[in-house]
Amino acid sequence: MASTVSNARITPTITMTLILPGNRLSGLPFFRGLNDAALARVSAGVNEINASSRTVLYRRGGPCRGLFIVISGQVKLALETQRGGEKVVELVGPGGCFGGSSIFLDRPHVLTAETLTDTQLVMVAKVTVLAELERTPEFTRKIIASLSHRLRHMIGALEDCMLRSGTERVIGYLLSILPAGAINGRAMVTLPAKKNVIASQLNLTHEHFSRILRVLATEAMIEVDGRTVHIRDMDRLRTYCLEP
Repeated sequence: MASTVSNARITPTITMTLILPGNRLSGLPFFRGLNDAALARVSAGVNEINASSRTVLYRRGGPCRGLFIVISGQVKLALETQRGGEKVVELVGPGGCFGGSSIFLDRPHVLTAETLTDTQLVMVAKVTVLAELERTPEFTRKIIASLSHRLRHMIGALEDCMLRSGTERVIGYLLSILPAGAINGRAMVTLPAKKNVIASQLNLTHEHFSRILRVLATEAMIEVDGRTVHIRDMDRLRTYCLEP
């Protein structure tokens, strides 16, 4: 089944496969550990979704259809203003899930979900999620862990906005996306989205975000090449905001 979702500048598409076999589900991190019976029940309520870039999966105020899990690609969760602006709340990449809180509150979505790249997802129908919570403790633990992780993320974002300067937010963000094992010296990071999206996530304007990057580059702590940021001295970057 295929459907088309309108967009102001492009016409993105969604292709949906109605049922994903249990043996396919078992290969996804979110479903690992579930027994064959649970996988069979869940797979009966799962749609596999292939969405092109800038596809709106759901809008704020829309009904909750189920729990979304990203296989590949990236999804932006954002608050929309009546004037067409937005505040990016979270970027969800492979292995991440979203939409779950609306299931348990039985309320419409409070955020808009839009793909930033061509994205593959699975959606577990709302009725399937609720039924499996009653039957499978391991599935319940995975849902609780996912919601807890997102709560911690939201608290961290709130702390950043209220207690840290724009420069501290940018530095903290760059350090948070360092490759595994990077401790001291030089490192390279790639911004996972366009700069205006990252700026919104950090509660900054695009101009302010770019200005902070320029200051850090002038101070010889980073080099910026498009979405690639070369960190020249991680220790100096960590202590920069503490300097008088």
